Amino acid sequence: MKRAPSDVESILRWRDRPEGGRSDDDRAAALVRDALVPGAFPVGLDDRQLTAIAEGLKAERRASPPFWIRPALVAALLTVSVASVLGYETGWFAPVRERLRFRSIPLAAPETIEHQKKRGGHSQAAPAPAGQASDAPAAPGNNPVPDVQAAESQRPPASKPVIPHASLVKTVGAAPSRKLALADDRPPPQPAEPSEEIQTLQRAMELLRGKHDAPAALAALDDYIARFPSSVLAPEARVARIDALLLLDRSDEALRALEALPLDAHRRSTELQLIRGELRARTDCGRADADFTAVLAAVRTAALEERALYGRAACRSSQGDAGGAAADLRSYVDRFPNGAHAEWARRWLQNTH
Repeated sequence: MKRAPSDVESILRWRDRPEGGRSDDDRAAALVRDALVPGAFPVGLDDRQLTAIAEGLKAERRASPPFWIRPALVAALLTVSVASVLGYETGWFAPVRERLRFRSIPLAAPETIEHQKKRGGHSQAAPAPAGQASDAPAAPGNNPVPDVQAAESQRPPASKPVIPHASLVKTVGAAPSRKLALADDRPPPQPAEPSEEIQTLQRAMELLRGKHDAPAALAALDDYIARFPSSVLAPEARVARIDALLLLDRSDEALRALEALPLDAHRRSTELQLIRGELRARTDCGRADADFTAVLAAVRTAALEERALYGRAACRSSQGDAGGAAADLRSYVDRFPNGAHAEWARRWLQNTH
């Protein structure tokens, strides 16, 4: 939302703050005063640009996940579900299905003799037909042996146990109990502890990003780089060290670290090259101009493009290239008509041409 003119005039700019303070605003004001080229423009970096620089140094920018990943995940889950159902129905998982069926439907144990005796006491022998003698002697009513034999002869044969050469009682009772005991005695898997290298870098990043303790973070990062100079995460540690140096207003050391760091392979290469150009602009506008030009050729965000256009215009103006500065300011007004320096750029263009 655009502020009213009265509100803008009442805000104290960072470059106008008194020197010697230790707050974040005072340190940012000192950095802005060092970054501006004396006499390049009557107006330096405003609050919006300084806020964007501070936010960019405090938090890492993460790319949002692509939008198509959700339907892709849903399609993958549906494919796995359909394949599982088809595999179960067509017999791909037959061994697993047989094992589950054996565990869920246990085999019937033979009926005990005592239970058959209780049932045999109430049963009566069938009478023989009249006029027909029976050759076999009639069994007494309380004798359970014939009933048991008949029951055994009429019982359907039991299915073969999964474990070969195992008795029926052992298969039904003992085998599952032994398997359950082995499963219960097995200790749960323990999560792997992170290595000492990862723990050291995590502590340093927590000091820098979480607690904003730049001195402690710088010491921890220096210790990590000294102990693991060839680590895969060493480039991330060196970039974080540059952020800590900028928070401590040690711009010269930050510039030397940036010039020694290969930026092409880093995910923040465009942003880091822009910061290097802004730091070089204080003493070497020729090399800063090259950084700003490279950033404008590869930039993907409007915030970085706005800073690069304004920085290159300032460098070209300080080098006496009024035509190049005017071209950059026209592009700035066309791309960012409501930008932080848009009104001043219009006035400069009217007074110059």
